Amino acid sequence: MSWLLENWFGSKESLEQVREDIHEYLHKEFYLGLSGIDQPEQSANRVESKELFLQMNGPWDNQLEEAEQELLQYVHDELPPVVRDELGVFPFYTQTTNDGYLVLTFIRNATDRSVLLQKLPLTLVTTDGQEVAQKSFDLLANGPMGEMSSRPVEFLFRWDEFSFIPEKEVPLTLNYKKPEANQAEKNHELNVGLSASETDHYMKRAAEEAPVKSGEVDLQVLDISTGVDNGLKVVVVFRNGLEKRLEFTEVPIIVHDKAGETVARVSYTLQNMKVEANSQRVWAFDIPSSSMKQQGVDIAELTAYIPKAQPRKKAETFVVPDMDDNKGLLQ
Repeated sequence: MSWLLENWFGSKESLEQVREDIHEYLHKEFYLGLSGIDQPEQSANRVESKELFLQMNGPWDNQLEEAEQELLQYVHDELPPVVRDELGVFPFYTQTTNDGYLVLTFIRNATDRSVLLQKLPLTLVTTDGQEVAQKSFDLLANGPMGEMSSRPVEFLFRWDEFSFIPEKEVPLTLNYKKPEANQAEKNHELNVGLSASETDHYMKRAAEEAPVKSGEVDLQVLDISTGVDNGLKVVVVFRNGLEKRLEFTEVPIIVHDKAGETVARVSYTLQNMKVEANSQRVWAFDIPSSSMKQQGVDIAELTAYIPKAQPRKKAETFVVPDMDDNKGLLQ
């Protein structure tokens, strides 16, 4: 039996006792804002947890016995309903280990599309709101989450990552730390895989190939190249020709081979990715090899584009005709 189930469930005599413990240990779920609504946690439009498909990956994949998988499924099904059209993170168990403070969660995707999370900035806070640790977790290697699905994910805050270590009896809560606007605008590290010089290069290239047009908003794939560990890197320029700043929250990307067969289809969520009025911004998206349906592909024969755009190898443009028709992509 895994350490989780052995330490938490090992001494339980019945599922009813387990059910009581589940509701005792539950924390507050938080949402990443994919729906575009304010304060999604207050929404009454929800989906029962049992309606989501439970995916196993990472340390959970092929490492649990059948009885353990059934028990984990039972824990999942006992969770409260999730807000529809949202991606929620639900902590359901915490454990103090020699390495640090471990939080076990279910990440639940209650949308009708696959979502690939890149980095998730989280904090641990005390009951009085004092932050004791913060860390940005890289979830790219986990691959995309399918529509209407859920997966167990563990987050470990190592002791040397704490700003200070509270007393053992002080309960800690996991929170989502949304990046500040000024950091998102200035920090080149948020452009995954792009250095400052590369950003300047692609900005100049975008301006030369197709400058921002007044009244138009479009996404264009500038480049596709080999990424980390046999994955792909797709560079996209975001153009905002409106007289107001826009925030992009989701970017779907499809990659085809020369024959038109799908190599990858992923959807990225962005936190605080804003483009100022009458300006443009470049962003690089890493597609891990685990998200690719084909391996050993020839980069020169690949085409990447944003859905609903007309795919071309050097410029894929999507002009937004109506803001209301693109909820979830812009807000």
